[in-house]
Amino acid sequence: MAVLSTLAALLLQQLLGKLIHPTPFILFFGAVMLSGWWGGGGPGLLSVGLSLLAVDYYFLPPFHSFKFQEDVGASLILFAAIATAITRLNVKLRQTNAERTELLLRERQARLDAEAERARLRELFIHAPAHVALFHGPDHIYTLSNPLNDEALGHRQVLGKPLREAIPEAADQGFVALLDRVYATGEPFHAQEMPVKISLQDGTEREFFISFVYQPTRNARGQIDGVATFGFDVTDLVRARTEHRRVEEELRRAEANARFLSEASAVLASSLDYESTLSNVARLAVPMLADWCVIDLAQPDGTLQRVATVCASPEDSERALQVQQLRTTTGGLSSQSPILLAFQQGHSFLIPILTPEFLRESSQTEEFAQVLASARPLSFIAAPLVVRGRSLGVLSFVTSRSGRRYTEVELELLEELARRAALSVENALLYRSAQEAIRLRDEFLSIASHELKTPLTPLSLKLQMLGREARRQPESPFRKAVEDYITVGSRQVKKLSELVSDLLDVARIAGGRLRLEFEEMDLGVLTREVTGRHEPEAARVGSTLVLEAPESVLGTWDRLRLEQVITNLVDNAIKYGAGKPIRIQLETDMGHSILRVKDEGIGIAPENLSRIFERFERAVSERHYGGLGLGLYITRTIVEAMGGRIQVDSTPGQGATFTVVLPRKPREEAPSNPSA
Repeated sequence: MAVLSTLAALLLQQLLGKLIHPTPFILFFGAVMLSGWWGGGGPGLLSVGLSLLAVDYYFLPPFHSFKFQEDVGASLILFAAIATAITRLNVKLRQTNAERTELLLRERQARLDAEAERARLRELFIHAPAHVALFHGPDHIYTLSNPLNDEALGHRQVLGKPLREAIPEAADQGFVALLDRVYATGEPFHAQEMPVKISLQDGTEREFFISFVYQPTRNARGQIDGVATFGFDVTDLVRARTEHRRVEEELRRAEANARFLSEASAVLASSLDYESTLSNVARLAVPMLADWCVIDLAQPDGTLQRVATVCASPEDSERALQVQQLRTTTGGLSSQSPILLAFQQGHSFLIPILTPEFLRESSQTEEFAQVLASARPLSFIAAPLVVRGRSLGVLSFVTSRSGRRYTEVELELLEELARRAALSVENALLYRSAQEAIRLRDEFLSIASHELKTPLTPLSLKLQMLGREARRQPESPFRKAVEDYITVGSRQVKKLSELVSDLLDVARIAGGRLRLEFEEMDLGVLTREVTGRHEPEAARVGSTLVLEAPESVLGTWDRLRLEQVITNLVDNAIKYGAGKPIRIQLETDMGHSILRVKDEGIGIAPENLSRIFERFERAVSERHYGGLGLGLYITRTIVEAMGGRIQVDSTPGQGATFTVVLPRKPREEAPSNPSA
């Protein structure tokens, strides 16, 4: 470049020398500048040297010689100095341009890198498993909302809008104020499990629990230009924890209720004096479940008698006495009183909030209304004491000073308390009635037993003594005849004793005094025991007993009465079985136990099938078969008392099959003392 530029300057100088004489250096300055600019310091200095030689040789005297005169030496030195300075300047300028170009390239690359980073950051925000939103400026204009955040906002169009306009409800919940604080102070904000309510397009409202991070953003000059928000949805966690607390609270409440009912049951079972027992239960309920508890019981004339009034606060003692003195509550209650309605209709009444108007409407007199209002009742429950469809009274629970409000939860608990209290009252009433009935029964039975069984006892003893005396005698036909007579006589005495027992059972049935004592038992075991006891009797008449029963048949029955049923049916089959096999079958089906006793004897005529279960009814001649005709009647009564049924299928000459079907659990409505 130095050589070419210098040659070019020389040629131009040759051509234009006459025009630019006497300054031959101008064009060579250009060659030096071009060489230094294009090639740097080395080519520039080379061009300076070549230019000096070319000018000295061609354009300064003596021409075509490298000798120069003193008057042109200064020009050459000056040219060399200026050209060298130009070269240095070109080098510096070239270096500066190169550095500037490098800086520009770096700046461009930095911008590209920054754009790439912003793109990656935006992509990260878009796909982040968090609610991400970017706001710009003091008005908090949305510049980014990732899909998760859009979904939470109900897919609103928020980009380019201020937060107040995009989500108006955010201001009421304090979020705009939080953004203002972060934007103004530059301090990040953190919050855990903040409740957020968003109004959806369908008019509903959705609530979240979000953990927030608000972070200020800054521009290139370090100034705050916006806020970045990051939210993490912890709704499921919060609700699960809340649900866990609710379940724990319900468990604690259930345990407390169970303890209360257990204590109440113990109190109710502690005495048969039901009035004092109910008063103790009322004291147990106050103040745990109520501030007031009032107990009214039914009287023979159909009115309600107040038997107890308990209050929690000693300050209400005098007022409680006034409430207690309103003894005949039906005289002070209007037809709309929940106490009276609960008693008459047999179901509970819950009044969550008592109003003065309601108290006046529930009272028949102004005095009664004033007494009730003076207690300042807030919430009320009336739970009737109902047993077998009959109302025995009402338990009333009131809150006042505690400020509690009754709900369905308390109603369920107090209804259960009322059910248990009702059973206790019924048991006490039945006990009183039973005591009188037992007194009369015992009086009759003592006379009947004495009159009927007194002759049998010495007769049985005499037969036993006679048997022992006969066994002491030598073997003889006479001894054999006597022993046979004794066996027959003992059997007849036993039979007579059983007849007396049947008569006593009939008396109990007729008087409604047949008691059933239910218990968990195994019918299979009982059937095998009864069958085993009857095998000698069956063998005496030539019959065999065949038992088909599972190992165990569990249920709730009266063991002694059920034993009586099986005994009567097996006795009946042996008596009428004509010495043929007797099959006893036991099975279960759909919550029932089925007992069948089948003989192959004389059978029963069709016209007699409908009456053999009645008292003193028989299907055969008394001349050939003894008995009073009471066994099947007693059997039917016992079976029906236990909620079952009995039937017979028979063909004359082919035997009879008696089938007893019993529920394995007693029905609630089954009476414990059924009448005939």
